[in-house]
Amino acid sequence: MVKPKSNLHFRLMAFALKFRDLLRPPQRLLRKARLERGMYVVDYGCGPGGFTIPATELVGPEGKVFAVDIHPLAIESVKRKASRKALENIETILVEGYYTGIRESSIDRVLLIDTFAQIQDREALLRELHRVLKGDGLLLMAREHMSISQQKGIVMKSGLST
Repeated sequence: MVKPKSNLHFRLMAFALKFRDLLRPPQRLLRKARLERGMYVVDYGCGPGGFTIPATELVGPEGKVFAVDIHPLAIESVKRKASRKALENIETILVEGYYTGIRESSIDRVLLIDTFAQIQDREALLRELHRVLKGDGLLLMAREHMSISQQKGIVMKSGLST
């Protein structure tokens, strides 16, 4: 079982992410994911929803975003923001490990932003993401606490990339 950080840690992180999102608006990175109306997206490690909410707006009411996190405050934050914006196409998933419960081969894009470096069992996570992604689905990772080349190396070594 993966243990979430303390509530205080989450609140401090959420505060810092507000500044990140002001300096680097999520929409810029989401353009690289080529999100389209009607897509199904997983925001894995959604945190307070900085990418979840704009992704939901991009996929429109025909699409859906699954906001996945291990921290109950992350899930509460996303629900609160979705409610304020009257977004009904977000499903929050509180996980204890890496299994999301999302139907196999049903996801067009997975957003794994500012999360991968913190994952303890990266192989387990990659297996789950591979399971839920459609054959032509894409995983979007961003440079965070490890370089893109390091992240790519881990994904390639897993044998799950195509």
